[in-house]
Amino acid sequence: MTASLAIVGSYPPPYGGVAVHVQRLCALLDQRGVDYVVYNATSDHGDGVRVHGVYSKRRTWLIKYLLFGKEPVIYMMSGRLSAWVMSAIAAAWRGKRVLLRLRNSALPDWVRESAWKRFWCRYALRRMSAVVCVSEALAESARSLGVDAAKVHHSPGFLPPSDPADRADVNPAVWSFIEQHGPILAANGKVDWYRGVDLYALDQLVELAGRLRPDHPNLGLVICFWDHHPQDEAYLDKLKRRAAELGVTENILFNTQSGMFVPVIHASDVFLRPTNTDGDANSVREALYLGVPAVASDAVARPAGAIVFRTRDLDDFEAKVRRALAMPRERSKGHALALGDDDRERIERYVNLLSR
Repeated sequence: MTASLAIVGSYPPPYGGVAVHVQRLCALLDQRGVDYVVYNATSDHGDGVRVHGVYSKRRTWLIKYLLFGKEPVIYMMSGRLSAWVMSAIAAAWRGKRVLLRLRNSALPDWVRESAWKRFWCRYALRRMSAVVCVSEALAESARSLGVDAAKVHHSPGFLPPSDPADRADVNPAVWSFIEQHGPILAANGKVDWYRGVDLYALDQLVELAGRLRPDHPNLGLVICFWDHHPQDEAYLDKLKRRAAELGVTENILFNTQSGMFVPVIHASDVFLRPTNTDGDANSVREALYLGVPAVASDAVARPAGAIVFRTRDLDDFEAKVRRALAMPRERSKGHALALGDDDRERIERYVNLLSR
């Protein structure tokens, strides 16, 4: 039997933001009885029923799927322009209802910097049935291409975790480290670059630990990598050498074993998001939902409640983290979590958009 909805994106493991979003979205679709299938294009992980891993053959698979796939509704979560264009062709030629999710700075960068990419972005987005944007800046970028405003939906990617304290899918070394240190700072990311600069500011996290340690000798900084490859080791080694120079080797855990990150946020005193570009960052909203202070760069607009510092300004970063550490704790531990009315209504609109 053919499902009514195909989600083309990611599914854990690894536990990146999109993959975790899809995992939680699937739970909401199950609750509503929506018949769906996930095509996992970032790994070959799948159960063969609801989730099918297509990573190793993703390029040829996508072409064949968009030409011959049977599901009438496609939710495209890829950040690749080629995938957008092929999806637009499926919408135009095969009458598919295609929804596209915009989740990072790619669209505004392409629109601003490349005439031919702007042309193809306009071609693709104007043929979508809906464009889901995780930030208002992305929604404005889509509308600037002539996309019907009624088709553009601003919906941040945060969906509430079912059990934020569940430690089962986290490297046990993380808990050993946390038990031996305090206060705990948590950050996530991977080795990646944006305009030649460390995208997740791993370098600044190490420097931050060096600055804070004199006042917090037992400080613990947990950096969880949601993806890691052998070619990343050279940069990681460089970070470890710098940590040794600063005398904070024992204060930093570089956790390269992919796993759930929400339980780590839940156990931390401050969450850090020092990226130099971003989409909306589910993890910032997760921290705020859990009652954990979130210190984030001003690379993009951040949700209300986040403590914002100037991107790549280490002095400002340090000052804002010190402010967060001095804040009285109003932690979520030990009591029920509840979504605000705005978030609840937003999530309901989002799920309804996919299940029409």
